Amino acid sequence: MLIQHEYLHQVSFEEVMEFVENAIADDSRELVVYHGTCSEFEKINLNKSHNRRDFGKGFYTTILQSQSKEWAYRLSLREKRNDYYVYEFLFEEVPSLKVKRFDRLNEEWLEFIKENRIKGGLQHQYDVVIGPVADDNTMQTVQLYMSNILTATEAVERLKYSKVNNQVSFHSEKSLSCLRFIRRMKYDA
Repeated sequence: MLIQHEYLHQVSFEEVMEFVENAIADDSRELVVYHGTCSEFEKINLNKSHNRRDFGKGFYTTILQSQSKEWAYRLSLREKRNDYYVYEFLFEEVPSLKVKRFDRLNEEWLEFIKENRIKGGLQHQYDVVIGPVADDNTMQTVQLYMSNILTATEAVERLKYSKVNNQVSFHSEKSLSCLRFIRRMKYDA
């Protein structure tokens, strides 16, 4: 599946996940993913991952090129960089990978994020995790849940009205071996 549509940014998260499932379910088992950054690199280094991320330490991508470009642009502003980059990869899912999919914002997703954000490191045994992003649109509710101000049920009820982005995170060398570099696009900040 080499063609993806930017319109995915305009549809519900369930529709995005349906696209991901259909793309992975086709015979090629391939999915184009994007990574936005301010740094040029030749090899992915999992040790450079930030701690306390939604799905734990890992290499984070998205199926939306526009989302990765926006993340890279914001990062360039924070780090006062003149350039930023969007890397395009082809992910080929193989049966030996342990893949966790969150198809919607639910209590399991909330608890998974809570564990990884509070404890840090990697709080699971998955090679790849696919699901919603706890970003600016959802973070206030997620933080209220993590602080035990909202119950999981209350948080999920609030989150169902949020516009969410997606992420595909890679957590093992085995998963990185299933990523093939396609190209790097450079942008001026």
